[in-house]
Parts: sequence; C-alpha cells; structure tokens
Amino acid sequence: MNRGQVVLTVLIASLLVFWPAAGQTKAASASTVIEGATVIDGVSDRPIEDAVIVLEGERIQSVGKRGSVAAPNGAAKINAAGKTIVPGLIGLHGHVGRSEGAETSEENFNRARIQRDANQYLYFGITHLLSLGHDREAIFGFLAEQRAGKTTGARLYTVGLGFAAKGGFPTNPYIYRPSTPAEARAMAQQALAKHPRFLKLWVDDRRGAAPKLTPELYAPILEEARKQGVKVVAHIYALDDAKELMRRGVVALVHSVQDREVDDEFLRLAKQNGVLQLTTLGGIRRNLDYAEGAPFLNEPGLRVLFPAKLLETLAGKQYREKMSKDSDLALIRSQYEMAAKNAKKVAEAGISIAIGTDSGLATAFPGFWEHREMELLVQAGLTPMQAIRAGTLNGARFLDVDRDYGSLAPGKVADLVVLNANPL
Repeated sequence: MNRGQVVLTVLIASLLVFWPAAGQTKAASASTVIEGATVIDGVSDRPIEDAVIVLEGERIQSVGKRGSVAAPNGAAKINAAGKTIVPGLIGLHGHVGRSEGAETSEENFNRARIQRDANQYLYFGITHLLSLGHDREAIFGFLAEQRAGKTTGARLYTVGLGFAAKGGFPTNPYIYRPSTPAEARAMAQQALAKHPRFLKLWVDDRRGAAPKLTPELYAPILEEARKQGVKVVAHIYALDDAKELMRRGVVALVHSVQDREVDDEFLRLAKQNGVLQLTTLGGIRRNLDYAEGAPFLNEPGLRVLFPAKLLETLAGKQYREKMSKDSDLALIRSQYEMAAKNAKKVAEAGISIAIGTDSGLATAFPGFWEHREMELLVQAGLTPMQAIRAGTLNGARFLDVDRDYGSLAPGKVADLVVLNANPL
C-alpha cells in the first residue's frame, strides 16, 4: 500500500467528529479531557504522542503531551489511546444540492438536498465547505438558518451563481454571463448585494471549443469585489489565464494549470500575491478513475450514505465502458499528469495548497472526495503532513476562520476528528 492509499484508508476509517452546533454561542462549562491519542494539531511539523486535550465547553483549553497539561478536577475523561486526532477538515471546492443518484441537474437544487449534502460532508469529517457556483436562493436561506443555530451539518459558504462567458463553459443556465464591461459591473453589484464573502469566475475555453470570459469583462467584477473586500476565485485551465488573473487580483485558482508546466513567473506571482492553489486532482481524473474500475467504491463509508445500487452501477462493466466511450481518456491522463506535476512544483515553491475537489457532483461523493484529494496530493509528491495541512489550516486561513478553526490550539473551537489509525 503506497502513502497515498494510507492517507485515504485511515482518514475515512470509523471517524468520530466533535463540534458544536453551527451558530452556538453558549456552551456548557463542563470540562472534558481526551487523553492518550496521537494529536496532529495542524501547525506542528510533528505529531504529539500520548497527548492530552482539555475542553472547556466548546473550546480547547489546552493541548500537549501527557504530563505537560493539567486536567481540571472533576472533568469527564475520554480514553483515546490508539487513536489519532486531527482538526476538522475544510474543503474549498464543492457543489451542493444538485445531485440525485447518478445524475447532476440544476433542477435538483433545493433546500432539502443542500441539507443532505451538508450532513454527508460532516459524516466524513468535513466541518467547513465552500460551495463554488450555481447556488440559487435556497443556499442563502440555508446559510441564514445555519448561522442562527437552527440547523447543522458542515458549515457552508457560497459564491452564489458565479460568472462565465456568454455561450461558454459551463453550460449551466444559472450563471451571470456579461456581454460588456458595463453589464459585468452591474451583475457584480447584483451578486454582491447578497453579501457573499466570495465570488467565482470561470475562465476556460475548453481548449478553444467555447467562448472564454475575457480580462475586459472580468476586470469590473474584480474591481467591485475589491471595493467590498470580497475574495474572488477563478476556475482556470491555461497557464496564461492563470497568470493574468493573478496580476488582476484573483486570490485562489480552482483546478490546476493543465496545458503546460507552471513557470517561474507563475510561481513568483502566486507567492507575491499570496494566491491559494486548489489542485482539484480528483475532479480532473474522475472519469478516468471510473473507466478503470474505481477501486475506492469498496470503501465501507460510502455504503453508509449512498445506495448500494448506485455504487454497484458505478463499479459495473457497463458504466466503465460508458466512461471509456464518452471520455478522451488519453487526454484526461495527460491533463492529470500535468496537474500533478504542477501541484508538486507549487508545493515545493512554498505556495499554499488547500483541498478542493469538485465534490458534490453525482459521482464525486461529498466528503469522501476530499479524502481522495489528499490521497492524490500525496501521490503527487506532497508528504502526508502537507496533505493534512492542505485539508485543515490552509483552508481555514482562506476562509478567514483560522482564529477559531483549522488547528488544535488553546482558545480554538473543538472541531476534532478522531481516527482509528494514524494518517502519517
């Protein structure tokens, strides 16, 4: 079993998530002590062996090696010997409320499916998830309820609908599609009136097959977002587009550069501007995985949440043949190999990577797909510790919630994922 398989297998093995209900402001003051586990705190380069975590209500009071942390008198104690504890995981590229069975449709989008997906993400230890595009009114009602503590599941964030070229990719009808700079500005103002914290651009011509959102059109969107302190992320494919978007103020690139190897200018722009990379390796190779039989479909966690008939269909010969027939597998393999090579270069250059996977589509299982992404990052050359940090602290920093989440430290909210085995 290679390192990537180890990361995937143990991270999804019988995990237990501790976290307070979304919006909770008053917690019981009783102390709880979790002792004996190996703790990966999301910050340190090495795990804390035989650790003690003291919780006071919903917050971490202290964490450290046994003997260095005092347990309060009368505290409830949990023996976690043999377990590993990591921070709650954070995904920055999902899509909620749109899948049903093996199909993805915009007409599926509704409040009940948003709740279902939020619950599924949380089952796999994803405590925060940024939904990147196509989100209509139902998402804003869900967010209001969640922030008020009226519902739970993974804490969701949204970019709303997103912006793409008229007649271009994606084909989804629920996207802003400006034709002129004036329209782009007006649409940006309309989107920002809902007070999102993030906006998304699609800048991808499908290798010359479709119109592409041009700098002339996305510049006003970036200007309006900057006025309100809203971060803009961009779906990209080509190196030249990625560099121009970074020059103009995009703060995260969704999908890896796939047309060629990233160069020194790309790395310099990303470092200078603090641009986050969401590699989306799992999303890039998804059809290739299914054409090759997708061995991950045997993972037991999937059978808890997803119908056995769906999993059997996806693993079956007929579906494999369909993926082989409908997909240019040689092109996908080439794109994935370039993306993986660029992920390694980005990491070696010290550029921050977070996990983003295109999860939530019908065959990209919410929550599970984020573990798949960490596995692929390790296969690409990152260490397991780097992959875990990509799935925790780096995402929290991008969401501007790292004061409370993303690592296990005194004062932070006790989002803990307790694992049966050590992902390192």
